[in-house]
Amino acid sequence: MSIPKIIHQLWKTERIPARWREAVRSVRRYHKDWEYRLWTDADIDAYVRTQHPAFYRTFAGLPRHIMRVDVFRYILMQDIGGLYCDLDYEFVRPFDYGDSEVVLSLEYDEDYGDDVDQIANYVLASAAGHELWRDILASIEANPPDADPAVDVCIATGPWAVTRAYYANCGRYSGVRLLPKPVLSPRRIHGPRERKLFVNSGITHGFHHGWGSWKDRLSLAYLKRKVGRRMGWSWKGWAPPAPPLRPRGEPR
Repeated sequence: MSIPKIIHQLWKTERIPARWREAVRSVRRYHKDWEYRLWTDADIDAYVRTQHPAFYRTFAGLPRHIMRVDVFRYILMQDIGGLYCDLDYEFVRPFDYGDSEVVLSLEYDEDYGDDVDQIANYVLASAAGHELWRDILASIEANPPDADPAVDVCIATGPWAVTRAYYANCGRYSGVRLLPKPVLSPRRIHGPRERKLFVNSGITHGFHHGWGSWKDRLSLAYLKRKVGRRMGWSWKGWAPPAPPLRPRGEPR
């Protein structure tokens, strides 16, 4: 299986906000012969309703819009394959997908000083039908997050959904290429000088700008989570089964 040359991006309507248009152009610039598909909210709902009727009740019942957006990118990788990236993801040079069946990127990486390995879900590439996406969707269907406002989206349907599934089952996955952080996910770029260092390294192929349009920063739940993380507090609410983490030094 090879990764089909299709770029998938998602937005509410067909009109992409101006602040993201250059990032979108960069994705297309470095994938010149790839088909481009922008999926609107209406497209997303119609696709899941018609193509996955048995799963649609779970999908439509997810309590937050961003959860449905998260889940739909996994459906796209499962059904169609190709490249998914957020609208605020910028490519700075072409990336060679080679003969990989799945390409994933660490956004937190123990080998680069982070406390844990966490796989990003803002950039994903896959051949259609890989077991990883079936496992993620099956887990969400079996353990759907409830409507508690304290639910952490990143844990429920976001990057930890990918991280949990991968590390729990990686022994039986074939063709998965897990990239170290600097290749597609250098974080917290502070100014043009630091950006230039990554670009000139020849290692970095893209940046996630992380504007977080989905975050309701004025909500009490968001402020509680933000303060709680800083203070080391925990907030009661839904949580999926604890993710199996890669012990330090164990092969990926």
